[in-house]
Amino acid sequence: MRIAVVGSINTDLTIRVPHISQRNETVVGTGGYTLAQGGKGANQAVAAAVGGARVHMIGKVGADDFGDRAIESLKAAQVNCDYVSRSSEASTGLAAILVDDHGDNSISVAPGANELLAPADIRDAENVIAQAQIVMIQLEIPIEAVNEAVRVAHKNDTLVMLNPSPAPARPLECLTSVDYLLPNEIEAEALTGLSAHSLTGPETMASALLSTGVKNVVLTLGARGCFIANAATKEFVTPYEVAVIDTTGAGDAFSGYLAMSLAKGLSFKDAANTASAAAALSVTRPGARTNLPNWPEVEAFMTA
Repeated sequence: MRIAVVGSINTDLTIRVPHISQRNETVVGTGGYTLAQGGKGANQAVAAAVGGARVHMIGKVGADDFGDRAIESLKAAQVNCDYVSRSSEASTGLAAILVDDHGDNSISVAPGANELLAPADIRDAENVIAQAQIVMIQLEIPIEAVNEAVRVAHKNDTLVMLNPSPAPARPLECLTSVDYLLPNEIEAEALTGLSAHSLTGPETMASALLSTGVKNVVLTLGARGCFIANAATKEFVTPYEVAVIDTTGAGDAFSGYLAMSLAKGLSFKDAANTASAAAALSVTRPGARTNLPNWPEVEAFMTA
């Protein structure tokens, strides 16, 4: 199972709060703060790696202490960092995360060096993308790098999995070359202009996304599970019920395990079910990276 990840690498600053602050409101945290490794790209790379895949990370960090720690953390999770480059022009990306007493979160990101990931960086890593079964991409990097990653993958017959997060401000031209699209409801609304809460809901949204040329859609619905769709099937995947502590990074756990499962040869539905189990386990623990379950834990959870 070989997976390449093109995406962001951040440091996460997390504060627990009684509730998410509103506009112009200051909320005092319920304790101290934590610094941890994050970034949607790096989180998904680690999720796939702890699931058992061989993973190469393609990204950019600053020439700073946070960059050192980010690379050390990825390597500790057995993620290859040969194509994680360093920049002296920007600091390592930083995410400020508020987590409330219900486990819900609010996240703001300073992209830093992630904004400097360029198409040339993707071309430099073409051999890694060509050897991978799946390349995973997110939108916390410049759209030019996203488009180049899709182009290089398509050229080399590598499956493309795109998590369109954060929600795009404009249509994505690369969708016709995307094999698996993984939006949540907000991101799906941004891509289609449809409401996730309409009478027909997820099925209509999924159909609209398929009409763009995407081959497979996985619409993640939080505690309601997910809805999968392609030319042959449209159905809900039942969620696992757990006690939620922190939802930060649940989508990344889902994405990483979905890619790993598909690369392993599981069917679309079985891969989505495995990813749902990994995401469910992740929300029972705090953190966006420290909460990621390994494969034995996910397997035991699914068979319990």
